[in-house]
Amino acid sequence: MRALLSVADKTGIETLARGLRALGVEVISTGGTAALLAGAGIEVRSVSDVTGFPEILGGRVKTLHPAIHGGILARRADEAHMAELEQHGITPIDLVVCNLYPFAATVAQPGVTLEAALEEIDIGGVTLLRAAAKNFPSVVVVVRPQDYPDVLTALETTGEVGIEHRRRLAAVAFQHTALYDTAIAEYLRRDTADGLFPQELTLGLRRLRNLRYGENPHQSAALYAWGRAGRGLDEDDEEAEPGHNGHAHVSERMPTVAGARLLHGKELSFNNLLDLDAALAAAASFTAPATVVIKHTNPCGMACADSLVESYRRAHAGDPVSAYGGILGFNREVDEATAAEVSQIFYEAIIAPGYAPEALEILTRRKNLRLLATGTPIGPATVASVLTDPHFLDVRRVSGGLLVQTPDVVSSQEAQVTSVTERAPTLEEITDLLFAWKAVRHVKSNAIVLAKKLMVVGVGAGQMNRVYSVQIAVDRAADRARGSVLASDAFFPFPDGVETAAKAGVTAIIQPGGSIRDDEAIRMANRYGVAMVVTGQRHFRH
Repeated sequence: MRALLSVADKTGIETLARGLRALGVEVISTGGTAALLAGAGIEVRSVSDVTGFPEILGGRVKTLHPAIHGGILARRADEAHMAELEQHGITPIDLVVCNLYPFAATVAQPGVTLEAALEEIDIGGVTLLRAAAKNFPSVVVVVRPQDYPDVLTALETTGEVGIEHRRRLAAVAFQHTALYDTAIAEYLRRDTADGLFPQELTLGLRRLRNLRYGENPHQSAALYAWGRAGRGLDEDDEEAEPGHNGHAHVSERMPTVAGARLLHGKELSFNNLLDLDAALAAAASFTAPATVVIKHTNPCGMACADSLVESYRRAHAGDPVSAYGGILGFNREVDEATAAEVSQIFYEAIIAPGYAPEALEILTRRKNLRLLATGTPIGPATVASVLTDPHFLDVRRVSGGLLVQTPDVVSSQEAQVTSVTERAPTLEEITDLLFAWKAVRHVKSNAIVLAKKLMVVGVGAGQMNRVYSVQIAVDRAADRARGSVLASDAFFPFPDGVETAAKAGVTAIIQPGGSIRDDEAIRMANRYGVAMVVTGQRHFRH
């Protein structure tokens, strides 16, 4: 039996090679891998010795030779193939162990030149993997170090690797090269006409873990991450392939749910992850200390304040009934005072940049509370960075395909508002209007948010008409509606929503405008002395 070992990631290769030699397997290897094995005292034959031709072009050409690929691609059951091998003095290769130059990790480094990136595009390795995977009935192909032990055990116990095992490994190899090619294509089309939406698109995802179930117990589910953005939640982090699956450039420096580290608590569920993502996105909208309480992906509480603990108190007070069993998002490190307040209520999970030691000591007393740390600051993203990073595309399934769009992010500058009513908003109202405008982006359409003193006091979400959402929001706010401001994610198609809000005591409204009945809505606002500003930008969230 002959094995060809040529790996960029040297993890576990010495142990595998020793095991193969102990079984009498002839080991062939290339450049750096051969030098490593020889230095470890393992008998190894160089590829150049097999091909009778030296490595050339600085190692660019070494395995691309009939003596190698003939030995891999020959079908063992085909007499003509085997006769040709014998005619040309080619010996079959039965095991190929290969992984690829760390292209994605290279281009993730700041300031990498195009020349340096091109040098990290593996050619021979990809060809080896595809050849061996194509001929998996005769050849075992192994990409991941985590698969070495099972392959070695199979050879030690039965003398062969079973056909189903080979098929699974071949699928892993083809997926590995597909992910690799996706990373290269993403890099090369940056700042080109194709940009984020090329004619043909593959998505480079890596599974972090299987979940217990999906939205409901009868549904299966798994969590995948774009490239290497999900190192934090990867249960098999120690077995991952450094530098091989990482596509992220911006995304590795930005807070993500997939990239957050689970510090404490039981396993995260499908619904937990959706809610945590909503909490992270909402908390990241603010620069001041902010707390968000999420229930079923909608914020039921949100507030900013001078301190994190005060923002939490106000966010919880926004809807204390709905807050029970919710998800918390903080845009500051959780301190002892905030943890002490949070620990008095049952929550499912918390996501924050980090936790002070005293806060962790308090919160970890709750056995089932999940604590996630992003490890990076949470705040408004750089719009240009997010809009050009493919790992932040919004991808949603429809029957037979996918919808792909850039995320709904806005400039770090405040919204450009225009007053359209007889009374312009006061400075205090403007402050609350801009806060509410940030908040309403995170509520399902039709979305209405009532806010007062940088605190959400009422939310109307997901209704089939806008006036129902307004009515729900003012009902939830109750007496707090009086003196509050209102944000609407889209225009008012009729003036009834404005009237409902005005009768409840709302004093100012922010909305996109653009309805054919804008004049009616403005007249209704003037009738009640309500100030109204328009932004010219809507924020539907289906």
